[in-house]
Amino acid sequence: MTAADFEDDDEALSWAGDDLRGGIDPLTRNRLLPPAGDEVFDDADAAPGTSSSVARTAVTVLFAALFLAVVVGWILSAQITGSTASDLFSQVAWQFGEFVAIISGALWFLAVLTLTPDARTRVRVGWFALGIGVLVPWPILLVVL
Repeated sequence: MTAADFEDDDEALSWAGDDLRGGIDPLTRNRLLPPAGDEVFDDADAAPGTSSSVARTAVTVLFAALFLAVVVGWILSAQITGSTASDLFSQVAWQFGEFVAIISGALWFLAVLTLTPDARTRVRVGWFALGIGVLVPWPILLVVL
């Protein structure tokens, strides 16, 4: 291979107008990156080592415990309720509904963690609180109350 072959390979990996943009990768050209060695934080919640990141972790752990209680509540609810249907489809649908109810708390918690990694703490807490409100295990609460 000659040096000209390597230059053709480099051209194949570049985009038209890269020299105008300073050779920035087209997939990352719209992202604002801080200068090398400097840490720039636009959101006070995102700054590491601050009290808000400790509060964010504490709130996440609190809601993890609450969602664990929701999962346990749905497990207990599934044990005290049952289907009176006699056909196979109804029984399978009932069992699937119980399964979805049991894992719903864990799925909501993981979805909030996945979908709000850079969101403000208030936004994350709002989604967690909405999940707790929606996923309350009513069957076990009605039995207990």
